[in-house]
Amino acid sequence: MFRRIAALFLAATFAAAAFAQDPPAPAPVVVFSQSVPLDPRDPAARRIGQLEFRGGIALRSTDPRFGGFSGIHVSTDGAALLAVSDRGAWLRLRLLYDRNGRLTGAGQAEMGALIGEDGQPLTGADRDAEDLAVLPDGSMLVPFERRHRILHYPEASPPFSKPPVAFPIPEGLEEAPPNGGLEALVHVGRGFLVAIAERMTAGGGALAAWVGRGGVWEPFGYVRKPGFRVTAAGLMPAGDLLVIEHRYSAASGSVARFVRVPRNAIAPRRRVEGRELAELAPPLTTENFESVAIRRGAAREALIYVMSDDNFNPLQRTLLLMFAVTEEAPAAPPQPQ
Repeated sequence: MFRRIAALFLAATFAAAAFAQDPPAPAPVVVFSQSVPLDPRDPAARRIGQLEFRGGIALRSTDPRFGGFSGIHVSTDGAALLAVSDRGAWLRLRLLYDRNGRLTGAGQAEMGALIGEDGQPLTGADRDAEDLAVLPDGSMLVPFERRHRILHYPEASPPFSKPPVAFPIPEGLEEAPPNGGLEALVHVGRGFLVAIAERMTAGGGALAAWVGRGGVWEPFGYVRKPGFRVTAAGLMPAGDLLVIEHRYSAASGSVARFVRVPRNAIAPRRRVEGRELAELAPPLTTENFESVAIRRGAAREALIYVMSDDNFNPLQRTLLLMFAVTEEAPAAPPQPQ
């Protein structure tokens, strides 16, 4: 009897798989790019705070999925960008540079759908991806808002073509505001992850943040500048964290802060505050920057890419800006607790 039941179960499983629809395959898209200056009033301007401007581009496409990008990764050679959007899509884009290494344009591009644990494209409130953390083995972690969770995608070609599995989330994250959960997630080495919420607070005005390893999370507080929210974080080559803070008002427009946080300052139950490297505000070229990627440049340079979320608003732009900063001495890695 057991064998008969098992046979019937397997037959039903294979039948369901046979009728299940495969997710749509990724397809080429046309992406137009146009160079933008750091300062429209002075196209020769190259510095802001401690950062050197290394080129920028405005991106657009007629594909209705294009936009809303909230997490990016740039390859170690700078040739390719991978982005996820808050409407459940991913973009892979070739980046173009001039002979001096300045970002000048975009080339071939393709887009596909983020899939869920069932292998089908994410829909509705399930698709609000907010960041992208690439792990040393090539797999990727994607945190989501609205239905707060983290999905762990295995390495695959094309990306996101294999179903993910659920990754443990910090305790209490399910209580975050629908549009105020994990906005920054970054692997900082030795299996450690740092996560920072967008609007969820941890007391005393600090944002809720966590450091974790092996799916076990410990809380700390991230102190941001009043009026700002955290939108992204990345790892500097020397080991520190770079946090992007953003503020918008009708009076001031979009303002972005680049904040360096010493990695050895991050520990459970601490209040952590970084040091501003630069503030990008009108009339300089700025937007709703929600993602950052960092790679090692020549000598001791860190090359920083920030990309904006246009909210699918025709009055906003998808910008990709590149900066360089001289690195400091390597920081000590966090110690196991």
